[in-house]
Amino acid sequence: MTTEARVLIVDDDASLLQFAAKYLTRLGYQVVICQGAQEAWTQFASATLSVSLVLLDVTLRDIPATELASRMLLANPNLRLLFWSGYPFDPTRIPGVTPSQVEFLLKPFTPAMLAGAVERLLAPPPAASTSA
Repeated sequence: MTTEARVLIVDDDASLLQFAAKYLTRLGYQVVICQGAQEAWTQFASATLSVSLVLLDVTLRDIPATELASRMLLANPNLRLLFWSGYPFDPTRIPGVTPSQVEFLLKPFTPAMLAGAVERLLAPPPAASTSA
């Protein structure tokens, strides 16, 4: 599969960053990694980085993931977000987010689970039906 979608991965865990980046790159995604929320916000806010999807660890150390996600959504309301954590989390509680633009993976997750969540989030919305 080849895609033009660019994915930003944000996590404090270098091994998870490398795993996710390597796997998604193999699937054809363009991947940018950041080892912390502040670095991610700097990259995201730059005029040179355009992303379709952000993968976020819920428990980032420097800025809460929910705050980072809210900032990103203000800058790009069409952004898709995939959160992951070892603890339960409801991403739909983030202000301004719609259920169709977020997903959550509970750690540990498999590569297939990651790929499925990314594909669902990046799939084009279903065409609106017209009634005659």
